[in-house]
Amino acid sequence: MKQKYQQLKKILGKEEIKKIKVGEPMDKHTSFRIGGPADLFLEANTESKFIRSVKAFKKTKTPFFILGRGTNLLVSDKGFRGVVIKRICPKASVKKQKIIADSHLALNDLVNFACNHSLSGLENLTGIPGSVGGAIRGNAGAWRTTIGDLVSRVKILDEKGKVFWINKKDCQFSYRESRFKKGSKIILSAEFELEKKSKSEIKRVIREITKKRENLPCQPSAGCIFINPETKPAGWLIEQAGLKGKKIGQAQISPIHANFIVNLGKARAKDVVRLISLARKRVREKFNLDLTEEIVKLGDF
Repeated sequence: MKQKYQQLKKILGKEEIKKIKVGEPMDKHTSFRIGGPADLFLEANTESKFIRSVKAFKKTKTPFFILGRGTNLLVSDKGFRGVVIKRICPKASVKKQKIIADSHLALNDLVNFACNHSLSGLENLTGIPGSVGGAIRGNAGAWRTTIGDLVSRVKILDEKGKVFWINKKDCQFSYRESRFKKGSKIILSAEFELEKKSKSEIKRVIREITKKRENLPCQPSAGCIFINPETKPAGWLIEQAGLKGKKIGQAQISPIHANFIVNLGKARAKDVVRLISLARKRVREKFNLDLTEEIVKLGDF
């Protein structure tokens, strides 16, 4: 890693290199509050710096991971042997009934930004943790609305370092899926086409959705662990398999919602992985059905 660090120093320059943190604990950057150190950790405060950094990592063949809000992520107890890069200072702009938002903007901030401009459509996504980019990657949704329903186009950085927009159809949205889960194209920003509505009506819906979410687990977690099958919700299947409240170490299948694994204080990634494996095994045995994980794992497991 030292040799790569010297190569990066030449490409990025001394000032940018000074901002890189060495051995940054990843439990500080994930909603699970779990994870060992990343070899290097870099925050980029502009899109151009972000793109330049990604190109530098590719040129030096340095393993890298782009961090959003860390809400759908489980980092290994051993950490990550590479560079974690995070965009900061996210922005959004509005023109008529369209909003362009940076990929790192918090999804909740996007909902509120739309509300402040009397633009409706995003309200059902209230309370979903994470970033715009992460939500688009997994086509996040709730209450019969997915973010892919509202996207008109997405700005990407491709494998060759080119930046361009692709339209909604090319995003290949389906239930909790998009083309970004399969390829190496990086989401930089997205455009949303919304409709005009009174601010008071939008706020009313936001309050209703917020109230519905009050019953979800409040301990550190990565949100839902599994994608819901077509037959029954994953939480119901895990509960029927007798695992609601099951603990391994300081990790627990939530007694409130069985599709959540929560950190009771000092949970380790290996404990979470054991619970995930147990849930998949028991559901397979009882229902002859394989659960698909929704979370991303980073590091050596």
